[in-house]
Amino acid sequence: MSDPIAESIETVGTTLDAVERALTRLREGTYRTCSTCGAPLDPDALDVDPLAERCPVHAEPR
Repeated sequence: MSDPIAESIETVGTTLDAVERALTRLREGTYRTCSTCGAPLDPDALDVDPLAERCPVHAEPR
């Protein structure tokens, strides 16, 4: 049986890691670009998911 508290902790940790990567990209000036190919990210996609790091071609499900 799975532990809901452990799952919650893992989810929060994963989200915090994504926030830290987004903040790093903001500081570096690369926030609005794909972290794989450098293509511009769709502003509407960032409105939906501000932690998006990759364009649709390189996106991995979270």
